[in-house]
Amino acid sequence: MSDPFNILGSEFDVPPTFDEAARDAVARFTSAVERFEALYQDAPEEQFTDAEWQIVERAAEEVEAAVERAEEGYVAVQYDSHAWYRILENLETITLRLESAIGLMGQVRQRAGSETPCEPHPGG
Repeated sequence: MSDPFNILGSEFDVPPTFDEAARDAVARFTSAVERFEALYQDAPEEQFTDAEWQIVERAAEEVEAAVERAEEGYVAVQYDSHAWYRILENLETITLRLESAIGLMGQVRQRAGSETPCEPHPGG
């Protein structure tokens, strides 16, 4: 008999193994980084407001910091098996920030295409 309180469906009856979850997290992160970098290179910086550009720049900085932390994290795993959980949690957090910045860049790109004026970014 199926669980009458399971609102998530049968897809979530068996949780993924740690290895599967780790592979999925890395794949999502890698995909987000690739999309972010492609948009970042072509970002019409002058079309961003100061607040928008700060979000994009912060996401870029966090990707750099994530790579550095990952290297340290892999060393920590040798001494603390729970470090893997912190690494995955960090990947998820940064992936969400990247996705947010990607969405923002897409909105700015659409706004720029529709020729709707906005407050230009002074650094651009």
